[in-house]
Amino acid sequence: MCLTVLVVAALRIDGSSRVQALDSALAQQASSLAEVVDVATDGSLDLSRLDATQAARTTPVVGVVTAEAILYADPDQPALPPDAELNQLLNTQRVRPAVSTFLTAQLSGAVLHWASAPILAAVPAGVQVEGFVIVGGPVPGAAAHARLRLELVATAILLVLLAAGLGHVISGFAMRPAVRGLSDLERSLVEASHELRTPLTVLAVILDGSRLRSADPGAADEAVGRARRQVDRLTAVTSALLVRARASAGTVPTTFERLRLDQLVEGTVAEMVEVGADEVEVTGPPTVVEGSPELLSHAVRNLVENALRHGGPPVRVTTGEGTVEVDDGGSGIPAGRRRRVVRPGVGSGDGTGMGLSIVAWVAGVHGGRLVLDDGPSGGLRARLELGVPGRRRPHRPLMRRAQDSST
Repeated sequence: MCLTVLVVAALRIDGSSRVQALDSALAQQASSLAEVVDVATDGSLDLSRLDATQAARTTPVVGVVTAEAILYADPDQPALPPDAELNQLLNTQRVRPAVSTFLTAQLSGAVLHWASAPILAAVPAGVQVEGFVIVGGPVPGAAAHARLRLELVATAILLVLLAAGLGHVISGFAMRPAVRGLSDLERSLVEASHELRTPLTVLAVILDGSRLRSADPGAADEAVGRARRQVDRLTAVTSALLVRARASAGTVPTTFERLRLDQLVEGTVAEMVEVGADEVEVTGPPTVVEGSPELLSHAVRNLVENALRHGGPPVRVTTGEGTVEVDDGGSGIPAGRRRRVVRPGVGSGDGTGMGLSIVAWVAGVHGGRLVLDDGPSGGLRARLELGVPGRRRPHRPLMRRAQDSST
């Protein structure tokens, strides 16, 4: 808007200054030519010095008009204003003799600028107007100036469009943190629903079963114990999600400690009886790593649940030096889709597509990565590799909106 106002103001000022300069120059030329016209004692006009003046040679149209005739016309008489305007101008000069400027329009639409100066003669009664000199014509350089004005307008429009484009790009950069924050929030909600859905479902099954077996005190005690374990799992899941949210926001750093990776994996799988993990084979030598027990436990749980739900038996879990491998006997995942399934919102079947993405995030927090490969029995092998905790690997997950997933 400022640029538009500036251009409009510049064009108006330029047009006004050109008109004023042209009218002032024409008035000065008309006055100079009127002074070189001599008036004889009989009232006739001597135009012998008119052609010798600089003003007559540089003005497009010059004329000398009296009440009786047009005495001089250069280049020709049709170049002068119409006779009616000349007579009216003569009458005006007789009433109020002075240098004046005016405009006339041609049929083509062009505007001509004129200036007139009276030719005065001394008489006994004072001063008498014998005629007047008129000079003028089209504005010099009008076509070039019009082209310049058009180029100025076009340049202003281009600058406005460029400024609008740059403003759009800059505003996009400024909005990226907010958009990223909303995407992270949506992803956190999807992950929370994914993590909390399984223990809640299992807890409901336990409670329904205990109601049917309410007459058996032993069964009731077993149901209460299983329900208690699920409540503990819900607490751990909620705490882990809170830790992840705070760690992603940078408000609370994730704490790491030395732990036995093989024992953590065995304990995690042992707690997954409700989802059929009692038949999962766990092997591996004693291994000590540095990491977050809560996050690693969730990663292992997600890998095993993914193998049981989307793969099939037999499911084997093998621990090594900083690695956890989960093999299943399912149909596996095509090589072309393996990089996509670890992205948030990309799942299969009735899954949410968040399980493997959480594992990949945990691996990144521990300076490692999640690798999907062919298993020895034709299924999928998911290998969680741990590196230096806190040293994040370059990872650019595809942010998907929560509504893109099935939950």
